[in-house]
Amino acid sequence: MLRLRWPVIAGCTIACLLLAMAYILIKDSRYQATARIEVSPAGTNSMGLDEAASRIFSPSDPTIQLQSAVTVLQSNTVALAVIQQTKLAERKDFAGHWVQPPGTDVATLTPETRDHLLRRFQKALKVEIVPKTDILTVQFRAKDPVLAAEVVNATVSSYTERNFRSSYDSAAQVSNWLSAQMEDLKLKANEAQEKLAALQKKRGLIGVDETDNIVTDKLKDLNEQLTAAESDRIVKEARYRIAGSGNPELIASTIPDPTLQVLRSQQAQLRVDYAKLSTKFGDGYPKLAELGSEMAQVDSAIAAELKNLSERYKNEYLAASNAEKMLQGKFEQQKQKAYDITEGAAQYAILKHEVETSQDLYSTLQLKLQQAGIVAGLASANIGVVEIGRVPSEPVDPNPLLDLALGLGAGLALGLGSALTLELLDNTIRDSEEAQNATGLPIFAEVPQLASVDVAARRQLLRKRETPPLRLVAQSDPQSAAAESYRSLRTSLLIPCGDRPQLLAVTSSMPGDGKSLTAINLAAVLAQQGAKVLLADADLRQPSIHLPFELAQERGLAELLQGAADADCLAYSESLPNLAVLVAGTTRDTPAEMLASSAMSSLLRGWRSRFDYVVLDTPPVAMFTDAVILGSQVDAVLLVARYGVTTKYALRHAAELLRRTNANLAGLVLNAVDARYEGMYYRPYAYGLAGKWERAVDN
Repeated sequence: MLRLRWPVIAGCTIACLLLAMAYILIKDSRYQATARIEVSPAGTNSMGLDEAASRIFSPSDPTIQLQSAVTVLQSNTVALAVIQQTKLAERKDFAGHWVQPPGTDVATLTPETRDHLLRRFQKALKVEIVPKTDILTVQFRAKDPVLAAEVVNATVSSYTERNFRSSYDSAAQVSNWLSAQMEDLKLKANEAQEKLAALQKKRGLIGVDETDNIVTDKLKDLNEQLTAAESDRIVKEARYRIAGSGNPELIASTIPDPTLQVLRSQQAQLRVDYAKLSTKFGDGYPKLAELGSEMAQVDSAIAAELKNLSERYKNEYLAASNAEKMLQGKFEQQKQKAYDITEGAAQYAILKHEVETSQDLYSTLQLKLQQAGIVAGLASANIGVVEIGRVPSEPVDPNPLLDLALGLGAGLALGLGSALTLELLDNTIRDSEEAQNATGLPIFAEVPQLASVDVAARRQLLRKRETPPLRLVAQSDPQSAAAESYRSLRTSLLIPCGDRPQLLAVTSSMPGDGKSLTAINLAAVLAQQGAKVLLADADLRQPSIHLPFELAQERGLAELLQGAADADCLAYSESLPNLAVLVAGTTRDTPAEMLASSAMSSLLRGWRSRFDYVVLDTPPVAMFTDAVILGSQVDAVLLVARYGVTTKYALRHAAELLRRTNANLAGLVLNAVDARYEGMYYRPYAYGLAGKWERAVDN
């Protein structure tokens, strides 16, 4: 197959290489700038600040954090910020025909223009995680190497700024609520201070020691417990309000919960997978629907977990509030007792302790609030630039060596595939076994391609379904493999058991299969044995027997059938005196009727008594009925097929047509066999090579 189809393989390979070369020459150079950043786990920069404040920003799973960073870097928010910062919308080499005038604000772009620019940006941007590290690689491709470096650095800068702002805003939400609580506490402390001063003025209590009695001591203890309960109620109320906000990021950062962290990890992973598949295959990819369903389930689970957290913190808040109320009641009872002992001293002690407690609580909360702000800033500073994007010196696309290698590989693969496809689709006769299977007839001879016609001429003749010029090979080159094949045909006809066939008809399925060449050489080898042979051209439609003998067409078979000529119209070969030739003649108005006439039957009977053998060259079976008509009147019919040209269907159809008329199909002659692909006994002589006989051995 490779030997036969090598032009197809070579053509495909050359075409793909030419396409690769054209791509290399036409494709604009693309430069790629690369930056690397390190994303450390959140909270690692708390610098040993208070544990309560650091717990608000406890670090999450590093893998989830890296995947989240990749998603943020590939987000449209960062892309739009970079497009605005680097003015990509105003650059022709990036925006193409969507380029915008100078000074255009990205926020004012139409949705169509914005989406087109975002698609171009996302296509040129590539973000990857370096395996087994906390480092991200950010790459951007552009026609301008300077632009590639500017964009990749702007992307890293925009992401760093956004991360800082996002972390600080999360802490600010908690700080704002705590600030409001502290304002209320501050007002209460001021009111208590004013009441203490009024009581001192009203009661005249100066320097009273309220710790001199048990009632006062107990009152102090209750007041401390009440203060602790109030603090506990404030903290739990803060948790309840945060949980009620429904913000997963805020809840996860302020109230660590294992279940919520696991669900958040799954949600981040699904979003990363969804973004990758959407970018690579588009929104219509079937896997996206499955990921969307999984994301919806995880979102529902997160919502349910948030609801559970809200209910749990609500219950804790209500329990703390009830405990505070209970202590408040006990405190009021104990305070009444203290009033009973010494109204003035007790009131003084209570107010004094309330003032001190409020002041202490206010100072403590203020310190915590300041620490939370500092920790928020430190937690957001977990991104470090390992390597900035530098201006590349060489383009990454096109890559000549890689593109040529791909073109070569693709050409070879395409060529082999095309050759295999052509081989599978080829239904022509390629060997004797295929011819026998198609017709059920034995192969009498395999005649090699004659060497007198060069390769180019032979291919042109094959395309036109024409035979090369007729050659009397058996006479002109008796030592050739072709002459030996015709002698083998003679032997196959004469040796079979039964009566020796005297009237022989040679036909084929289609024109150009070599029936005329077979007829003249068969007649020649029969005459070489000393037999009297008549070669008659019964192809009244397209006669050719007269050509190799250089005979005129004035009188021939047609004139004999019409009674316009007598037996002396036969011509004899000078080199083969036993061979008589009868040309077709000139009058051929109704060939089929002429061959089916009684005159033709009479001629055949006369020839049978006059000659030892009569060889009739008849028209193709599949196109005309002439051969079918003569097939029932002769002793044997030889069916000629051309190697690589005659189709199996045409050969099978021709054999069936002849069998329907009870023609005696003797066998097949496979003509123009390519000795390179079909085993030949004396292969070198198939191409006219000089030298002694050499037996060809097939591997």
